[in-house]
Amino acid sequence: MQKSVLTFLLALACTLQVGARIEWLETVYDYGSFPEESGPRQGRVRLVNRGPDPTIINRVKPTCGCTVAEFTEGVIAPGDTAFVTFAYNPAGRPGRFEKHIKVYTGENNDLTSITIRGTVIGSSSTLAMTYPVEAGPMRLSSRAMELGKVVYGRARHEYISGYNVSTDTLHLAWSETPRAISLGVSSKTVAPGDLFTLGVYFNTRDEAMEGPVDYSFRLYPQAFDRAEYTEITITGDVVPDTSGLSEQELRDAPSAMVYPGVIDLGSISPKDKPIKIAFKVRNEGRSQMQVKRVCIAGSQALKVKQMPTGIAPGKEHEVKAELLPAQLPDGLFALEIQVITNDPLHPSRLVRLTGNKQ
Repeated sequence: MQKSVLTFLLALACTLQVGARIEWLETVYDYGSFPEESGPRQGRVRLVNRGPDPTIINRVKPTCGCTVAEFTEGVIAPGDTAFVTFAYNPAGRPGRFEKHIKVYTGENNDLTSITIRGTVIGSSSTLAMTYPVEAGPMRLSSRAMELGKVVYGRARHEYISGYNVSTDTLHLAWSETPRAISLGVSSKTVAPGDLFTLGVYFNTRDEAMEGPVDYSFRLYPQAFDRAEYTEITITGDVVPDTSGLSEQELRDAPSAMVYPGVIDLGSISPKDKPIKIAFKVRNEGRSQMQVKRVCIAGSQALKVKQMPTGIAPGKEHEVKAELLPAQLPDGLFALEIQVITNDPLHPSRLVRLTGNKQ
């Protein structure tokens, strides 16, 4: 019996489709806003066969695993209405969405794309996991961007995702952007429950220093109100491009060494006067060495008082500096003083700084 019905449908599809004409009553379905906790949301669209001959829906294909779809099976006679029904699963997907369902109909397998869209109001658990940083009317994936090592002459892109938890539309803006940083956002206007992506473009050619970089800027949820903002930090490490150096050039290059490798400050108080420290930098290479920077990444605790700019092969010079106890971390700490040189193999040499601030 099933075989005879199938044979009949196939024959009908092959011989009676020429005069079929499908009219879609809807090709867009808008869920509006709904809470994530409500679970999968149902919807449907309709089509009518306006032609003189029968037709069929061959298959439907959602373009995302978050959506499942079904359709009216069998022959759609002239004048009859058929349905494509679907369900969108919002679990773990806060924010605005737009998905598509491909529908294939008739003898020629004609394609119609159905659009479904809406805005998922994220649950507290999803937001805490995906956007853990609370920032006024926003939640952010992070308030710190780590660029890692970036070769001088190249650029790096990084992103922070955000979500509007308020009932008001956000009008995003920012200020105090460093020269080497360019910012962009997916949309400066963010509706309630909607997502945005803040992109950072770091161009090393606009940064005069090699070694650690530490930037910050202010992100305002409302461009017309500069009283409320979140500070975003950007850190990274600019390293020299040695890809063009030959083996001979590497052999003839300067080679940096520092000693002592560890400076123990012992117990200190935040009220102590600046602490004087000193260490030596030696050039064990074959050509002149340039000392470019002496610093502690992300810290203002180190004030360099004396630093050599150039060291001849086989020579050494002393670096003298002061440490500001109030700027050092509380309790036991271990920091790294970086000595940045033109040594292509070891552009950063470290002096370990330890102590206990009580």
